[in-house]
Amino acid sequence: MTLWNSTYETGNATVDNDHKEIFALVEQVLQTSFKSRKEKIKTAIDFLANYTVRHFGNEERLMDESAFPHAEMHKKQHADFLTVVTKLVEKFEGNGYALGATEDVSDSTVLHLSLEINKVVVGWLTNHIMSSDRALADHYRLWADKKSVKR
Repeated sequence: MTLWNSTYETGNATVDNDHKEIFALVEQVLQTSFKSRKEKIKTAIDFLANYTVRHFGNEERLMDESAFPHAEMHKKQHADFLTVVTKLVEKFEGNGYALGATEDVSDSTVLHLSLEINKVVVGWLTNHIMSSDRALADHYRLWADKKSVKR
């Protein structure tokens, strides 16, 4: 199964590479056995929390550098998604799923959280990439061409 495909490409190598990274993580979580799913979910949540801050920072630097006219709206989308990620982290840790906590969490509970993470991440990213990130990449490409900036 490969979730990433060329329809998600924005044309900006930095943005596309970051997106490929998160899609690969989602695939790993989906393909994980039940036995190690809890640990993979913890890894996925930790990665997601760090990834969003790093990736959004990369995109926001591109916005600021190129005076992207829709930066305020795009940054709000990022902030809203960071809130969603924070809630996922809290749900994972608050319900005793965190590593080192109770080990008798049922497979169905862990599977539910895994599916929720994948639904949230893939759904949001797909919509965000296809609209907001494409607009940013197009703007940045035009700006860079005018300024002869390496992209």
